[in-house]
Amino acid sequence: MKQVSGSTIIKTGKFFLALLVAGSFVTGTGVSIDAGSAQAQEKKKRKFGPGQNALPKGVRPQGQRPAPQKQPQKPATKIVSKHGKWVIQCDIQKPGAKGKPACALIQTAVNKDNKRIGLTLVLARGKQGKEVATMMRIMAPISVYLPTGVALEVDGSAAGRVPFTRCLPQTCMAFAQVRKETLAKMKKGSKGKFLIYEAPGIGIPLDLDLSGFTAALKALDKTQE
Repeated sequence: MKQVSGSTIIKTGKFFLALLVAGSFVTGTGVSIDAGSAQAQEKKKRKFGPGQNALPKGVRPQGQRPAPQKQPQKPATKIVSKHGKWVIQCDIQKPGAKGKPACALIQTAVNKDNKRIGLTLVLARGKQGKEVATMMRIMAPISVYLPTGVALEVDGSAAGRVPFTRCLPQTCMAFAQVRKETLAKMKKGSKGKFLIYEAPGIGIPLDLDLSGFTAALKALDKTQE
């Protein structure tokens, strides 16, 4: 197990990979062009007359704007309970859906000097073999310095570090499985702190309120019973 700046939160597993797949985004579709078909099209003689030289399908006249594309709808969610600053949020299932809804424990950590700077912590729980795994997903501003990841402190002592895995147009994401030792510190602690970096050595602290964390985690487990 590779250590990153002291204790690390990271631990791989099937559930971790499943969460990555579930939280992935489709950014585009590849298009393959048949070279033989393209050459055959080039050899065809162009005909004259109204409508004979229409533009190929998918090609629009110069200056014409493309038709707006429908964005994929995000699953509807609802808040099922609150525990201090912790919020448990679940997907709203469609009528007749089988299984339990996907739920997560969420809190937004902010900088005390600049409330506009913050990140969102999302914790999800699931079975990994015979044990229950706690997965951590952090959504941070896109301007962060990526190589240092996100550092976590509990009551002033280092508790772990989470690496960034991908960036989207509006956010950068970090994924990790929380170790039992880190989870125990969070349960016993009162004040947490995330550190994101603008540049090497220039950290921005973001306060995390750990009050009610143990009760919130138990309530999260009950949503899956």
